[in-house]
Amino acid sequence: MNNGQKDLSEESKRKRSSPRYWVEIKGKIYARLQYKNESGKYQVKYKPITDKRTARSTVEGMRKELETHGEEIFLSDKMTFDELADKYTEVELVEASYQTGVKIKGRRSIAPVQSAIKPLRVFFGKKLIRVIKSGDIKAYKNERLNAPVETEVNERTKVIDEKTGKTKTVIKKVIRTRQRKVATVNRELAWLRAILNYAVGNDWLVKNPFVRMKGVISMTAEVERDRVLSFVEEQRLLAACVGERAHLRPILICALDTAMRRGEIFKMRWRDVNLEMNEIYIPQTNTKTEEARTVGVTSRLKAELELLWQVSPKDKTQIVFGITNSVKRAWSTACDLADVRDFRLHDCRHTATTRMITSGSPHTEVMKITGHSQLKTFLRYLNITSETANKVASRLNNYLNGRQSSISEVSDTMN
Repeated sequence: MNNGQKDLSEESKRKRSSPRYWVEIKGKIYARLQYKNESGKYQVKYKPITDKRTARSTVEGMRKELETHGEEIFLSDKMTFDELADKYTEVELVEASYQTGVKIKGRRSIAPVQSAIKPLRVFFGKKLIRVIKSGDIKAYKNERLNAPVETEVNERTKVIDEKTGKTKTVIKKVIRTRQRKVATVNRELAWLRAILNYAVGNDWLVKNPFVRMKGVISMTAEVERDRVLSFVEEQRLLAACVGERAHLRPILICALDTAMRRGEIFKMRWRDVNLEMNEIYIPQTNTKTEEARTVGVTSRLKAELELLWQVSPKDKTQIVFGITNSVKRAWSTACDLADVRDFRLHDCRHTATTRMITSGSPHTEVMKITGHSQLKTFLRYLNITSETANKVASRLNNYLNGRQSSISEVSDTMN
C-alpha cells in the first residue's frame, strides 16, 4: 500500500469513527461522552455543540473535567443559583456552637448574610451556575447601584385641631428614597463570590468567574464615615435622653467612654461588670474578632452602672441595659430633639477612639481597648477633629520655632 492509499484509509477511518463523539437528537447536535460511574455502570453525558468538527475536542474537555472533578461536575450541570444558595444556606449558615466559650462551628449573625443573598437570588435565581459569567456579575453590580433604596418612615406633622384649637401631631407614612451605598453592593458581591467558591470546592463548578475579574469589589470606592460627636452635641444629646428615652443615657455614655460595639453593649451581663476594679470584661462569644478583651470604666459610666444595678433584680446573669431589640426609633427622636444630625450609635465608636488618642493614649493600647487586630482597620476609626489638628499644628509650630532659634544661635556664634 503506497502512502497516498494509506493516508486515504486513515482519513476514511477517522470519518467512520467520528460519530462516536457526537449524536443528533431532534435536529440538534450534541457531543457524546460515555463513561463509567462510581458503581461501575455506564453513563452517557451530552453537551450541545454547533459544529460536528468540535465534537472530539468537546468530549476530550468533558473527559478531563470528569478526571479532575469527578462525576459531581456532571450531576451539577443543571444546578441553578437558587439550588446552590439553598445548599450553601443549609450547610454554612447555621447557628454558632460553642465549647468552653470557643466557637467550634457556625455563624453568630446569620440575618445580614441572608439579607445580602436575597437580591442575589432575585437576579441569578433561575440561572444555571455554570453559565454565570463576569458580564452577568457586572450587570448585577450596575443594576443594584442604580436601584434606589426605598424606606417607609413615619412623618410627624404638627397641626391645629379645628374643634379644640389645640396643637396635635399627625403621623403619616411616607416613602423616602436614597442612593444605594457602594459598601452594600460590595458585601453582596463578596457573598456571591463565597457561594460560587463553595460550588467550586464541591466540584459543582469548574472555576469561579470572579477569578478573572479585578476591581469589581472596590473597597476604595466605599465612603468611610468620619462622624465624630462634639462635646457640645454630646451635652444636647444627653439632655434629650430623659423620660421615655432615659434608657439611652447609660448606653450612650458606655459607647462614648469604652468604644464598645453595639452588640457588645447590648449583650453585656452583670457578671461581666466589675465596679470594684472599674472594668468590663467582654467575652469572646460577644466580640466581632472572637477575642476576649477588657475595657476600663470611667467615673461617669460607673455612676450610671451603679444606678442600674440598684434598680435591677441583682441577677448576675441578666443583661445590663435590658435591651432585647433595636433602639433605632428612640435614638432618632433623641437626635432630632438635640439637633444632632447624621449621627449613629456606631459613630460613638469613632468618637471614643478619637478621644482616647487625643487624650494622649498610645495607639497600641487603644487598639487593645477597641478590639482592633489590624492597624489599617483601626485607623478608619481614628478621625481628626479640629482640636486634634490644632494640637498637631501647635506642636509643629513649637518644633519649628525651636529649630529656628538653634540656627540663629549658631549664626550669632559664628559671627
